[in-house]
Amino acid sequence: MFKREATRAAELINAELEALGYGRRTLEMRPIPFPGVWGTSTTVCYQIANEQLAEELERVAAGLSKKEAKRLVQERVRERAQAIAEELARRLSRHTGFARVEAINGYLNIVYDSNRFANDVLRTVLAEGSEFGRGEARGERVMVEYSQPNTHKAFHVGHLRNVCLGNALSRVLRFAGFDVLEANYIGDIGLHVIKCLWCYLRFHQGEEPPRERRGRWLGEIYAEADRRLSYRQDVIELLNELAREDQAFVQAIDRMLKELWQEHKVGEDIAYLLGQIAHGREIKPDAFYDDQTIVKFWPIVGRQLEQELVEARASDEGEKAAERIQRVEEWYDRWRRLAATLDWWPHVPEWEREVRETFQRWERKDPEFVRLWEETRAWSMEEFYRIYEELDVHFDVWFFESEVEEEGRQIVRELLERGIAEISDGLPVVKIDEKLGLEKETYRTLPILRSDGTTLYSTKDLALTKRKFEQYHVDRAIWVVDVRQTLYLQQIFKVMELWGFQQAAKCYHLAYETVMLPSGAMSSRLGNVVLYEDVARQVLERALEIIEEKNPTLPPEVKASVARQVGLGSLKYGMLSRDNNRVIVFDIEEALSFEGHAAPYIQYAHARACRILEKVDTLPEGPYALDALTREEIDLIEQIALFPDEVQRAADEYKPLVIANYVYELAKRFNEFYRVCPVLQAPEPQRSARLAIVAAARQTLANGLQLLGIAAPEVM
Repeated sequence: MFKREATRAAELINAELEALGYGRRTLEMRPIPFPGVWGTSTTVCYQIANEQLAEELERVAAGLSKKEAKRLVQERVRERAQAIAEELARRLSRHTGFARVEAINGYLNIVYDSNRFANDVLRTVLAEGSEFGRGEARGERVMVEYSQPNTHKAFHVGHLRNVCLGNALSRVLRFAGFDVLEANYIGDIGLHVIKCLWCYLRFHQGEEPPRERRGRWLGEIYAEADRRLSYRQDVIELLNELAREDQAFVQAIDRMLKELWQEHKVGEDIAYLLGQIAHGREIKPDAFYDDQTIVKFWPIVGRQLEQELVEARASDEGEKAAERIQRVEEWYDRWRRLAATLDWWPHVPEWEREVRETFQRWERKDPEFVRLWEETRAWSMEEFYRIYEELDVHFDVWFFESEVEEEGRQIVRELLERGIAEISDGLPVVKIDEKLGLEKETYRTLPILRSDGTTLYSTKDLALTKRKFEQYHVDRAIWVVDVRQTLYLQQIFKVMELWGFQQAAKCYHLAYETVMLPSGAMSSRLGNVVLYEDVARQVLERALEIIEEKNPTLPPEVKASVARQVGLGSLKYGMLSRDNNRVIVFDIEEALSFEGHAAPYIQYAHARACRILEKVDTLPEGPYALDALTREEIDLIEQIALFPDEVQRAADEYKPLVIANYVYELAKRFNEFYRVCPVLQAPEPQRSARLAIVAAARQTLANGLQLLGIAAPEVM
């Protein structure tokens, strides 16, 4: 609403500028930077003064020192700007709605009538209700693509950040006036699916978990497949990591090698491996002479790590020892996990061959394999639908990776025919920098199909983007994808630009950093992925405990409903209240906290406002007596008035964080108002005015939380 007032002031200023012969101008209106003062200021008088005095000042400054000339110019311009400001202030003072118009040091300050402005804010909020803050139609269609989970994989907290960002951005854009389509792109085919189905056919055929666990079970099958196929790689990675980072381990291996070799207690194969580690050389898979080598060698590694752990725990070096213990424990845990499946080692090459054969079954559309894919795909989709329903997320458009493969191949042929793409080293590629005439390497070269004709991500993304532009008539498209895909998406946008799509200029990648655990990055293979359903269950259980503590007299069904609103709200707000480019270190205890900068704090402010208003039959009608406001009332009304402008800013910057910060600040100001300003006990007309302020704050909190996809409970 401040922007609306500033626009009105700018229009009046321009009218007076025209009347004075200065002509209309684009005015930069800035808020007056004084606490408790509502108004706007402009430097237009300085602009005019500089124009009028330009030639005169150039003549006057000639012959003076640089310092003296600068001082003289500034003095003359300030005098002229002040004279213009005084004339404008005199003329603008005739207009109603302003408390005063001032000319101060060449600046023109317009101070709003606080009573009129505050009444206007409250009247607008109470009249518009849930529509307060909605922007005028912008005439553009925007598609926001987000979530993009892979079937046959588990839905974890990393996916949650994407969903929360995409859904909140869609809500903000729609509320700001855009025509928004929310789209999901399901990764229902690819190597991950092939791995999962291979593992199912090879080790679990005929098994089927309970219906409610089928999606999660598929994720577990995929994780098992990944561990099996990556087993040799994991073994080699651990050995090389120990050789690089654990000098105590290397020294112990060196001593062991010398002792064993002197006593002739070790074969040539084991001696070679020990020697590689002792000399800090990288070990490769072919360093193992045969499948029995790992069986003989792996226990040696474990015994040495166990000995290191004993020594580290016996150390008295304080914090340094604690760090050492943690690191060795991590290595030892990885060793034990790999030791538990040592029998996998000889089978890895065979399994890799079987996966390639399984991929060919998909490529030739083997009917039996396609039926299995369709059935298991449906299991994953059932889980996704349930999660989206729980999160109150709904998509207008569903894209599936399996549907755009052939379409992508056709696009590759077209790009080759038009000379946008070319064959390089047997691959169809687009040499983007060369096509754009860039000398400096920027977008590089994008492969768009494998040499054997199988599709890449780029093949399908080009087809998908073409659909967005042609089938859905999208003016701008937004991808919510993690930051690691930044270059890749820029390449897709530039290929679309080379292809002739004007909308490519309005493609935008909303990048976000990953979600990590305190112990490091999550990994399906390492088994440390935090699943969404586990987190949601824990949060909801803890929320119910807190609601029962705070309000034990609530009916059981109300407690359950409020716990759900508070629990899911805390999860969502935790994903939205951090800047996109910051890594979220996901800590379950922190996620379950109901103190500080968190959704429950904001939700409780809304519930507190509801509790006040439920004690009055009807809200008194305005206008209200708002000419002697307290500092707390001024701050709260000011924050309420900012909401429409913050909605537009969040939309323009593609940044839901703006709204997350806004509602937190609004809750803080409301709580301070509640602490200092009695409402129901206040005398009239103050009581009516404060009730209106409470009602406006409640409505604005609800509207802001709605944009974040977070419920606004009436009781807590």
